Amino acid sequence: MRGETLLFTAGSLGRLVRRTLDRGMRSLDLTTSQIRVLLCIAAGDGAIQKDIEDELLLTRASVSATADSLEALGLIVREKVDSDARLRRLVITDEGREKLALARRHTERVEAAMAAALSSEEKEEFMDICRRLRKVLEEDLC
Repeated sequence: MRGETLLFTAGSLGRLVRRTLDRGMRSLDLTTSQIRVLLCIAAGDGAIQKDIEDELLLTRASVSATADSLEALGLIVREKVDSDARLRRLVITDEGREKLALARRHTERVEAAMAAALSSEEKEEFMDICRRLRKVLEEDLC
């Protein structure tokens, strides 16, 4: 494409991946953002909202709104943290685990399709390039 830049290409690929994932999540009545937060919560014994914000590079308002929607759907609950009464730990429910398992199947299909287009060397090189670009954006420009 004429006039392509690194920034445009990376942004376009990210939007296309997001749109592809969102299409598959529609049947689950979930968004990619909700799945990302669920994945973060399910990775451990629940998660504190601030930790999710930091890991997913999201704002407090965004994580709060997403957590509210997940709680309303019965996919997570908020539990008190004994060591700090101000904090709430977000914990995935059994229903949340079931939805997450279905979402993982879709994301694995998308990942496999993308990986099939690259050799193992190209995939590793792509991942290395993405890590370096992320580091530049996080450290040098934030």
